[in-house]
Amino acid sequence: MSDPLLESMLLEEDQGWRRLHVLLRSIPTDRLDEPTVTTDGWSPKDVMFHIGAWLAEAARQLERIREGTYRPQEETVDELNSAWFALSRTLDVPTARAELEAARVIARDALGALPILTTDARGWFEESAWLHYAEHVIDLERWLGA
Repeated sequence: MSDPLLESMLLEEDQGWRRLHVLLRSIPTDRLDEPTVTTDGWSPKDVMFHIGAWLAEAARQLERIREGTYRPQEETVDELNSAWFALSRTLDVPTARAELEAARVIARDALGALPILTTDARGWFEESAWLHYAEHVIDLERWLGA
């Protein structure tokens, strides 16, 4: 890698990921399906899948940016979150965790494959990765402390 901004972004993501990963691993297994993280009934499993879904969406959008076919998304954030929450409710914890882990790798690879780091690409990655992790780390820490 020769782009200092790209290197910085990947370092920020890695640091955020480590914090999220340690926190998720600290949650007792029997609480991962407990639907009390948010008032909407999210469980830690739902949070995992939600973050993974946004990472997968970021990877998809980064690929479009790389291919020159990027268009701003048509679905709203609320529509996507609602659809992904419904899907996450059908999954078991190992599947949600696997989706999160895989989506992270794919998003990082998609970012690294870009010939140039555009503003749109930076936004998709930042908002779906470490900035997003930090938001949900707060939720999970609050929940664990409750």
